[in-house]
Amino acid sequence: MITNSEDISAQPPQADNDDSSLSAHLWFPEPEAQERVVAIPQASGSSLLLRDRLYIGNLHPTVDEYALLQVFTKFGKVSKLDFLFHKTGPNKGKPRGYAFLQYLHEGDAQTALGSINGKLLRGRKLVVTFAHQAPLEQPGGIRQVGRARRIDARPTTLSMMKSGIHTRSEG
Repeated sequence: MITNSEDISAQPPQADNDDSSLSAHLWFPEPEAQERVVAIPQASGSSLLLRDRLYIGNLHPTVDEYALLQVFTKFGKVSKLDFLFHKTGPNKGKPRGYAFLQYLHEGDAQTALGSINGKLLRGRKLVVTFAHQAPLEQPGGIRQVGRARRIDARPTTLSMMKSGIHTRSEG
């Protein structure tokens, strides 16, 4: 059993040409297999959510796909791993610090969530939640796309002038 103070071991790959070690970590779905979607009611109505897809955050920059597979395949067959990298800017090509992982079975995802959340991996506490509960912002950067928006909801002077709203009384 792993405790909070222990570090999850993720050893680098062994240098052998045998594909059996790789096939033990990967699962390829059959053509007729489909993803499971479970309806869960929410306050704003009901929507469909994947309960077998996990968000894994606060990853150390040295953690790679292989290390994640070593840790998370202990709980079941992984059907998909999305390991994200920066596309542009000074960090181009470097890991973003989070990933999404999908299990073949929903129960495996639940077990992994309960077992790994808050545990250490290479000196950092992992944040593991269901993918639909993933945080909107990362501490290291801004994930807002498009134009910058004002934090306060007050209209600007320019927008008031364009809309015909006058702020001063005319005498």
